[in-house]
Amino acid sequence: MTAPIRFPSLFRLLALAVAVIALSVSASAKEKAPPKPADQPDQLNEADVLGEAHIGTKFQFVKFTYDDKKEWENHEYVDGSKTLIIKGIDRSQDHSVVLSPRESGYEPVVLTLKASDFKRTVLKTKGRTQTITFRAFYRPEFKKVEAPKADAKPKEGAEPAPK
Repeated sequence: MTAPIRFPSLFRLLALAVAVIALSVSASAKEKAPPKPADQPDQLNEADVLGEAHIGTKFQFVKFTYDDKKEWENHEYVDGSKTLIIKGIDRSQDHSVVLSPRESGYEPVVLTLKASDFKRTVLKTKGRTQTITFRAFYRPEFKKVEAPKADAKPKEGAEPAPK
C-alpha cells in the first residue's frame, strides 16, 4: 500500500518558497537606482550660469549704467529700495557699472564687476530643489560734492563793510 500524501504540509512549503522569492525580488528592486529619464538634461555646466551683483547703498533707487548701456532691464531693488540687484551678468569677463544717487550733492561711483568676485551660492527652494547662482556683493561709498566756496574778497566797486 502507498502512503497517503499530506497536502496541507506540501501547500505550506510551496507558499513559503513563493514568499521568500517575492521578498528577495522586491529587495533587489529597491537597491537599484531608478533609470534616468531620456528627456532630463545632463549635469549643469556652471560656466554657463549667469551671475548677480548685489549693490547696497544708503540711497533709494540709485540710477545706474551697465557697460555704458543706459537701460538694463534685468534688475530689481530690494531692502527698502536701497539694494540694487543686477541679474544676468556674464561672468567670463569684467564689467563696469556707474552708480549715481538721485539726491544731489554726491558724485557718481564707478564699480568694476570682476569675474573673480562672483561666488557660488546654492539656493534651496520649496522641497528638495536646489538652484545654483553666482553672486557678488558690493557696498560703494558716495563722496559728497564740495559746494563752491564764497570769495572772502570784496568785489570791485562794492563798499567795505562798516566797522
